[in-house]
Amino acid sequence: MGGRVSRCEASSASSEQKLNQGRSVNMEEKTTQQTKPSRRPWFWKRIERTELPNPGSYEDINQEASAVLRPNLFDGFRFDFNYPLSAMFSMGHSIEMGSLQKPPGYAFSANYLSNHLVMLSRVDLSGHVNGRIFINHSPFLTSKIVAETSPQPNESKATWDLDYRGSDFCGQLKFGNMGIVALSYLQSVTPNLSMGGEGFYQGATGFSAITAAGRYVTHDGVATCTIASFGPLVASYCHRVNPRVTLATELFWDLRSRDSLVTIGYKFDLRQASVIGQVDTNGRVAALLEEKINPGLSFLLSGEIDHSRQEYKFGFGVTIGQ
Repeated sequence: MGGRVSRCEASSASSEQKLNQGRSVNMEEKTTQQTKPSRRPWFWKRIERTELPNPGSYEDINQEASAVLRPNLFDGFRFDFNYPLSAMFSMGHSIEMGSLQKPPGYAFSANYLSNHLVMLSRVDLSGHVNGRIFINHSPFLTSKIVAETSPQPNESKATWDLDYRGSDFCGQLKFGNMGIVALSYLQSVTPNLSMGGEGFYQGATGFSAITAAGRYVTHDGVATCTIASFGPLVASYCHRVNPRVTLATELFWDLRSRDSLVTIGYKFDLRQASVIGQVDTNGRVAALLEEKINPGLSFLLSGEIDHSRQEYKFGFGVTIGQ
């Protein structure tokens, strides 16, 4: 009897082991089926895009050349004082005098900066109020609202931009007063080349235009070209000679009026100063010097000579704070 009992116990034990093994096998199969990626259609890879870089927004297609060829020139005396009230809120004061283009004035600014919301405002004694709001809805979607009010009639304006940044493309939808609607798109074609276009319509005047652009990037240079349906063609190239020296040039040619302009500029970044200079085919020569005396104090010199118009402008300024 004892032998039979032991055999029964052994057989039951072996049955339990087989049952457990079967359960474990079934669980492994279910887990494998759950973790195994589902078969996707052949076009899914194209929808997911590739490893191409994001080309940036269409309106900033030539930002490298613009940073050299379009410095913030001024004339007369300018004093800027900016101070933070907290980690997110700051205020500023600006005084301008001695300018040949506008009367002396004072402006007050208040700014709020956070990870998801940026608000910038500025108001002066003449009644001009400027405001800009940037909202990060997600890592891919951003809104930009720009408003400007003026005491002069028909000079106030407002725009709302909605930017979407994909893995290798960037699209923008813009709305503005006077019935302005614009749509732009920029797509990376290769790791170095990106192409896109923009459509613009203004309902108040019925004016519409289409532009096409291309951008080619290398490890030390950026070349761009933009052509519009109403005539202008703009080609630019920015070359970084070394970490401190940058050269840029731009060609503007109106295909309808046959007017053209070539601008050449340079930028030197020194240890405590930066120098930006330019010259164009109209005989205009300009330069801007910013000397950082210490982290919270900067001195600026601005000069511009237009030989064709016989205009000479000179300005110096002081900036306190960041």
